[in-house]
Amino acid sequence: MKKFNIFIKLFLLGALTCASFTGCETLDEDPKGAVTAATYYADPLSLEAGVIGIYGTMHRASWGVDILAAYTGADDLTSHDQGNKWVFLEGDQFNKTGGNQRTIGIWNGYFQAIHAANAFIENANPEGVEEDVLNKFKADAHFVRALLYFRLTTIFGDIPMPIDPVPDFEMTKTSSREVIAQVISDLEFTEQWAVNERDSNTDMQDGHSSKTAAKAFLAKAYMQLTGYPYNEADKWTQVKKYTKEIIDAGVYGLMEDYIHNFAQPWEGNKELIFSHQFDKQPWPILTQGRWYGFFWRDWMDMYIEWDFYDNYPEGYRKAATMSSTNEFALAWEHPVLTKLTYGTINGTPEFEHVWQTSNDMPAMRYAEVLLMYAEACANTGENAEAIEALNKVKRRAYAKGSTTSEEVALLPEGYWAVPDPAIDYTAADLNTPEKIIDAIVKERSYEFVAEVGGNRWLDLVRLEKVAEANQDRSRELPILGDPSDKSTWYAPIPETEIDLNPNLGQ
Repeated sequence: MKKFNIFIKLFLLGALTCASFTGCETLDEDPKGAVTAATYYADPLSLEAGVIGIYGTMHRASWGVDILAAYTGADDLTSHDQGNKWVFLEGDQFNKTGGNQRTIGIWNGYFQAIHAANAFIENANPEGVEEDVLNKFKADAHFVRALLYFRLTTIFGDIPMPIDPVPDFEMTKTSSREVIAQVISDLEFTEQWAVNERDSNTDMQDGHSSKTAAKAFLAKAYMQLTGYPYNEADKWTQVKKYTKEIIDAGVYGLMEDYIHNFAQPWEGNKELIFSHQFDKQPWPILTQGRWYGFFWRDWMDMYIEWDFYDNYPEGYRKAATMSSTNEFALAWEHPVLTKLTYGTINGTPEFEHVWQTSNDMPAMRYAEVLLMYAEACANTGENAEAIEALNKVKRRAYAKGSTTSEEVALLPEGYWAVPDPAIDYTAADLNTPEKIIDAIVKERSYEFVAEVGGNRWLDLVRLEKVAEANQDRSRELPILGDPSDKSTWYAPIPETEIDLNPNLGQ
């Protein structure tokens, strides 16, 4: 979508407002000239415009580090007690309130994008457009709705779940399990109708949903169902099915250089399955991202917890991901994240000092597919398969002892797929499924630290290890709540919503 004609973007800026949101009303008493949500969609060009509007709304709702405030109860991220940082500390200290500005922002932004998707699904039905063409566009709307409902229910638990564009101001909450069922249904629709964006490592249609993205997020939804609060262990077969299909297709792979996931343009990245895309273009089509690596330098919204830093395995990935010795780490007396400070300037990977950036934000990478597959195999008795999938991610992290990107560039393509006795886990090291799973979960925490979606937090909740992970806080602010109290694992529905609809407080 970044290549979509700029004239079309600007022309549709006003049209999308009424096309995507049902709250718009025409003031023209003569309906002959009125453009409504139902009549706007007339052909594939207008359908594509509507899809871009939906993605623009979602990306804008995901534009900043603020969305990580929902996941600070894990053991990787924390903040300080100065200024306005209480909004990040509430989760970290298990003291979440319904007045938290960051979780309110997540709620409002995600539901705005869901509303746009609902309106598109309901109203985008032009006559004369073949079903497969129409459903290709609707697959994008279903995908956005699924992704955001998954995030909302893993953050807030039971939530209202509108799938109709007509507002219901007395709506009650839907159980989290029913929300996940809707997520799965939407992703299945996407899997059926989306155009697979990549048939080779170089043939891509960037920005849209794809069959592969649907399969990856289906695996993630089913994986969440295996643990708390659902505990449906039989769903591991579904996780393995979808991840194995992606792996066996042989299209995606790991980037040889880990850091290139955050510095490489989309067109050159064989690992990205889906990404929030940002560009320096007018909102709402595309927008800049405020997704910065130091979280943010002189203000320091968040930094890395000391115990997480100390336990993180030494090597190339750690050196690329975080620092305890640069000027900002020394100033704040905490390790700081560095991997998201890498960027691109005019398509060339290089450092970019940013406040707002055009860098894309990975939301699903092939590395996550490998580790979901590994955990599924460990839970279904295929230990050797699990260890090998885990080792691929570990080999790339170690990069054969490289210390710089220049050294990694000299490694052969696909080195991470070749056994490496110096770094690999063996069956003797991981001689029980429990040990394999523990190693996989730790690897996930290292690989995806501070990335969108809160993988570490979701894993701790799913495996009921929240309290265990928060036992070691030797140099952090004290916890105010009780990490073993599962009610603290979910953010309260915003007070602003309960004021409007008291049913949501019940």
